[in-house]
Amino acid sequence: MSANETLIAENDAELAHFAAELMGRAIADAVRERGVARVALSGGTTPGEAYRLLAAYNLSWDRVEWFWVDERAVPPSSDRSNYRAACADLGLDRAPLSAGKVHRMTGESTDLEAAARDYERLLRASFGVALAVRFDVMTLGIGDDGHTASLFPGMSSVHVTDRLVVNVPAQPQKNLEARLTLSAPVLCEAGLVLVLAKGAKKRSVLIEAQSPGSLDAVPSRIIQQAKGRVVWILDRAAAP
Repeated sequence: MSANETLIAENDAELAHFAAELMGRAIADAVRERGVARVALSGGTTPGEAYRLLAAYNLSWDRVEWFWVDERAVPPSSDRSNYRAACADLGLDRAPLSAGKVHRMTGESTDLEAAARDYERLLRASFGVALAVRFDVMTLGIGDDGHTASLFPGMSSVHVTDRLVVNVPAQPQKNLEARLTLSAPVLCEAGLVLVLAKGAKKRSVLIEAQSPGSLDAVPSRIIQQAKGRVVWILDRAAAP
């Protein structure tokens, strides 16, 4: 089971600082130990400021590979694209990166099942077929409905264990477009998982996420099964 820690931030700036500092340290440690760091990024507004702070760090940028936790079924130019948001916040189009260091999910594909298989092949090529896909650091959020990544309540995607990447069908009744997401086993393998949440609306779902119960009802409970270090970075309003 994971080693769990909680950091309570006094404001948005401190929350972003905590996250950026932990990401920076994990990246530096991985580069020093193995010559490469592999990072899985979540979208949304909450991690954006942390990414912008991280962009100013003196990292070995050419030794970092960037992946995505999930992506909506939209083109990379869309305002709803997790890829577009994270690239803009991190300045990945301006960083001194070698070719092939930024690995986006092709959410705009007309065949998302094939796109999921393609991303799985990419992960296997990067990590090695015989090795676990173990990111050095991963950022996650928690939705008001208890989802994390794009593992949503009532869809059973959280129980998929035979794939690295899952095609998540659209849910028109919930106004959710189709998505691609890393599977639960990949989330649980990461060396460092940073869970970012803020606002009073998150308090009750954070209590559920950290309590025993159904994964179908609250998929973010899968974080309890993480094998690495988990740091919950919360503001005071969200803290249970």
